[in-house]
Amino acid sequence: MELCVKNCSIKNGDFSIDCDFNLKQGNHLAFFGPSGTGKSSVLLGLAGFLPIKKGELFYGNKSLLSLEPKDRPIDILFQENNLFPHISVSQNIVLGLGPNAKMTKGNRDLVYKILKKVNLYEERDRLPENISGGQRSRVAIARSLLRKKPILLLDEPFSALDFVLKAEILKLLIAISRKENLSIILVSHDPRDVKFLGGDVLLFSDRGKTEFFRKDIFLNKFSKNLEI
Repeated sequence: MELCVKNCSIKNGDFSIDCDFNLKQGNHLAFFGPSGTGKSSVLLGLAGFLPIKKGELFYGNKSLLSLEPKDRPIDILFQENNLFPHISVSQNIVLGLGPNAKMTKGNRDLVYKILKKVNLYEERDRLPENISGGQRSRVAIARSLLRKKPILLLDEPFSALDFVLKAEILKLLIAISRKENLSIILVSHDPRDVKFLGGDVLLFSDRGKTEFFRKDIFLNKFSKNLEI
């Protein structure tokens, strides 16, 4: 399967951004460029929260343009983890199944399995305020993984973390991606993220344009200027 973004124009208010790329299942792609160049707008367009004014968006041979966000094979993790402070880690995660999801025996088994994947099983009954920032990020990841969407969009969800901790979480995500054939698109303006993610790059300019690069070409062309 492959996500195909063909000559798409995504509109966010008065701003429009054009993009064109393919992402094979299980591969990684970084959206890289300065703030305000449309990286998050493209994510929101792919996920169905902003309109795609022209172009085509396919997953496999199926168009996604008419699908509501919940029906797309895509999940998005935003900068804010959006955890509910008054309920436990486990209860926050089960809400990935829906706003009215209950901790039935079957759902508990699913949640505990995900908790073990992200190394949070021992924290399952704690409140978000009683765990670290890195652990809260992993709770948000676990909630996304529970939805079992094949494509995960990351809108700088780890930007508040130092790079060592962020790298640890990215390493965990990459391991999960390889095991479960999960595609990842990561928004970043930190060149270290691009290198760490190890995928291709969609470079954003301040003119509402994007340019696709294979990883090795991008690193060879820009590594000196970006101090990667």
